[in-house]
Amino acid sequence: MDIEFKTLVAETFEMNIDDVEDNFALDPEGNWDSIAHLSIISGIDHIYNVQIRGDDLVGCRNISDIYLLIKKNGS
Repeated sequence: MDIEFKTLVAETFEMNIDDVEDNFALDPEGNWDSIAHLSIISGIDHIYNVQIRGDDLVGCRNISDIYLLIKKNGS
C-alpha cells in the first residue's frame, strides 16, 4: 500500500497515518458512511486517475480491498 493511499485513508477517517493498517476495517455502522464513500472515490480519481463506482465499494470490508480495486482498475 503506497503512502498516497494511506494519506487518503487517514484524511478520510480523520486518523493518524501511522494508525492506517492494511486490515483497517470499514465499519458501515460507524466510519464507512456515504461521505467516506465519496471522499475515497474522489481521492482515488484525483490521485490515481482511476474511476471506482460506489457499487464496487459495497463488497469492500477493509482498506486492502479498496487498494486492490485501484490496482485492478488501474491496469
